[in-house]
Amino acid sequence: MIQIHNATKMYGPLAAVDAVSLEVSKGETLVLLGTSGSGKTTTLKLINRLEELTSGSIAVAGKDIQQQPPEELRRQMGYVIQGAGLFPHYTVQENIAVVPRLLGWQKKQTTQRTEEVLEMLHLPAQEYLHKYPHQLSGGQQQRVGLARALVSDPPVVLMDEPFGALDPITRHSIRHEFKHLKALQDKTIVLVTHDVQEAFELADRICLMDGGQVQQVGTPKELVFRPANTFVGRFLQQHIFQLQLQVLTLQDLLPYLQPLPTATSATTPLPASTPVLQALQQLTGTSIATQSINILQKNAGQLYTVGTAELMAAVAEATQNQLPYD
Repeated sequence: MIQIHNATKMYGPLAAVDAVSLEVSKGETLVLLGTSGSGKTTTLKLINRLEELTSGSIAVAGKDIQQQPPEELRRQMGYVIQGAGLFPHYTVQENIAVVPRLLGWQKKQTTQRTEEVLEMLHLPAQEYLHKYPHQLSGGQQQRVGLARALVSDPPVVLMDEPFGALDPITRHSIRHEFKHLKALQDKTIVLVTHDVQEAFELADRICLMDGGQVQQVGTPKELVFRPANTFVGRFLQQHIFQLQLQVLTLQDLLPYLQPLPTATSATTPLPASTPVLQALQQLTGTSIATQSINILQKNAGQLYTVGTAELMAAVAEATQNQLPYD
């Protein structure tokens, strides 16, 4: 869907983006991760020509972006920024209708689609259509910003630190919602963040950048267990244990667990595809009498019953066998 080839952006003698090459597949969520000044936001803005290439090329759906007027290109893309960027004197309905008006939609079509998108984002239209941004919470404003980006049903959505202005609790909640939104299921998404946990929670693949250059592109599991260089390893080291629990699944731990013929816990079996972190969170919610979970290995039909101690021992053994650095 998006092909970036040797993209470079110079500001005088400084290369903010330095020969970046990337591909984003249709329906994929690619996260651009890095510290301030790493080039991630500039890379994002090059895709919709909010910044212009110094050299290199970018194509979206097979069409070179330089061969399209910037306004036409941007109308094919949703764009979500930190703090939602809503017009303060527009109602929710008027904010969302900005793009449909530019596209020349009829009023009835705009209203119908606006209500539809709000409902998808868990903002009942009757309650929110006529409110102003100052009457909304931070999380609600961010959802309205997302609704505005999605109202024209663009195939590509660009997101620049979309949850950065939210408090930690709201941020965690809206990230969880984000992953399960039907409205985003078939979209090609490029999302910028400096938050490591956010990147690993939302991404299909991560592009880790530093100094305007790509340090590694890969799945979250590849970055954790197969860092491409010293920079990647050091960048993730502070969060490494949490990230291991996040990217490992129960399936990864099965070689280090012993199957039992019958279940000893009343809990419903978890599929082997469940992330270890999720399984541990479920364990902390069980009663002391039943501090164990069942893991169902679908193919073999075997049932594993384990507790926290067994899971953590398996994690230690699995990571010891897979991590190429200490």
